[in-house]
Order: sequence, then C-alpha cells, then structure tokens
Amino acid sequence: MSDTEPHKHQHHDALLENKVLENGLIHRIVLPLPFPQVRQINAYIVGRKNYILIDTGIRTDDSYNLLTAYLAANNIRHIDAIYITHGHVDHFGAAQKLIRDGIADNRIFIHQKEIANINNEYDEALYGNYLKSYGIPQDILEMMRYASAFFDTMADRLGDVSFIEHGMHLAYDGGTFEIILTPGHTSGSVCFYDREKGFMLSGDTLLSRLSPNPLLDLNIDGGRRKSLVEYIASLSVLYTMNIQAVYPGHYEVIPDHKSLIKNLLTFHYKRMMRIHNILQQKPMTPYEITTNLFKTLQQMDVFLAASEVIGHLDLLEQHDMVQTFDKDGLLYYRAV
Repeated sequence: MSDTEPHKHQHHDALLENKVLENGLIHRIVLPLPFPQVRQINAYIVGRKNYILIDTGIRTDDSYNLLTAYLAANNIRHIDAIYITHGHVDHFGAAQKLIRDGIADNRIFIHQKEIANINNEYDEALYGNYLKSYGIPQDILEMMRYASAFFDTMADRLGDVSFIEHGMHLAYDGGTFEIILTPGHTSGSVCFYDREKGFMLSGDTLLSRLSPNPLLDLNIDGGRRKSLVEYIASLSVLYTMNIQAVYPGHYEVIPDHKSLIKNLLTFHYKRMMRIHNILQQKPMTPYEITTNLFKTLQQMDVFLAASEVIGHLDLLEQHDMVQTFDKDGLLYYRAV
C-alpha cells in the first residue's frame, strides 16, 4: 500500500481462478467487472446439496453467463437464497435476474442499512452541497452524476428483500454462519462467520491487497457518518476473532487476518500523520488536501481519494489534532 497514492487494485495482476474451498463446501466464482479500479469480484456458492449464494456480480452478459455456466458445470441447479454482503452494484447486480430466470428462489437477504445503496439513492443536491463545501470542483460533481447512472445499468432493482442483523445465526447445508456487522466500507457491511470451522466471508471489509475505501456517506437529514472511524472499530472487533481463513469479495484468500489488520492500522496511522503534516503548512479544504496528497490524481478517482482524506480528517478530529472553520462557503481544516 502506497503512502502517496489512493488505494487501487492492480491492473496487471493475473485473474484468480474459480476454486472449490473448504473441502468442497464453498465454490469461489471469479466474475469480471468493467471498473478501472477493480477488475473482478468473488461470488461464493456455499453448501453441499442445498445451496446459498453470497454476492452475485453484476448483471452484464459476460458476468452473468460465466456465473450460470459455472453453476451448470458443477451441477448446481438451484439456489435456495441469496445473501448480499453490502449494497454495491458489483455485489448484488445479478440477483434479480437469477430469480427471474428461475435459478434462485425469491429470497434475498441484506442488512437494513444498505437499502439506500441497493436503490442507488444518490441525492445529487445533498451530495453536491456537501462536496462543494469541501472544495470539489463542479466538473467532478457532474462526473459523479453520470457514474450513478452508469451503475444503474449493471443491476436490476431488487424486489422484496429480507433483513439480516448482527449476531443472527444462519444455518446452511454444512454449518452455521454468524452475521457480523462491520460498518466502514458501507454502514451495513456484514461478514459471514462460521465459528466452528473458523472461516469468514468478508465482502469488502477485509481485502488482501488494499484497504477498502470507507466511502463518503450522507444521511437523508444531511448528516455524515464517519466511515473510517467506524471501519477501524470494525477492524478491532475482527482482530480478536479466531479466523483461520478469510474469503474476501475481491482477490485471494487471506490466511492471516491479524497481520493484515496490523498493516491496515499502520497504514491509516501513517496516512493520518501525513495529512497532519500537510495541514501544518496552512489551513486547507479537503479537496486541497487531496490534490496535495495525491499528485497524479485522475478525475475519476477524486471522489474515492477525497473520501479517504475525509476519513483521515475524522481520525485527526477524534484525536483533537485538527480544528475546522468556514470561510466563503468552504470548510477548512487547520492543524492543532
């Protein structure tokens, strides 16, 4: 993980292969994505004769056809239920089509806090006012509006969904999952933990090659959750757990989650202190900090990078290391 560039997936990495894991209990199906930051997603079929699907990939033909071809090749004829780790389009986009095509029962489960995400409820005015106050230029705001419409093309809107909650136990054909709520990347991100067997399906909460980006997330009342503060609290919970293997939403299996979490915490501490050093030059808006920190930032990455910077500013604020003030409609941070 670089201390000078926003977290990104590596474009040159070889694609993972589909693989059967946990003595035939879990099938990992690697599906393509059209995003420059991330090229693939892992969907997981769990069970021995009766199956559940955890995350689905998007609804594009190439992804959907690969998913259904894998099911057919492995004689998996029906999915009893679909569980979604969080409400980003690459994790739920194919769910409704699987149901419509008769491959899966109409049983979709997700945490209640993800409803706004699965409905793609991007409030342009709300986010626009917030991001303008952070100093983000108008052309970036326009690009975000187009990106929201682009994401809509990769998923059918979900119908009725049922809710899973932290601490709930889910019996599946082969064991029992405990639902672990791990806010950070999104407010309702969940992990599926088989305590007896010692493995976890983590969605985007733990990834082997980068820190999941805790995204800027506004409430309908205009409030903003402190995504990175939440994420670090979630990491602290996961660190104490007995986990032998983590099966993430992207990239390879994580055999040592504690070492990964230590590296993540070290990275975020270093990034926090780097931003504090930048602010000792002069007060800055979040966008000014972002362009100072990331020297070669592409336009499409501004929102991700700014989300990351705002998260670290929240950490600095938590430690009483910055103060804020308004000037000419912009929000400034100064080092303390």
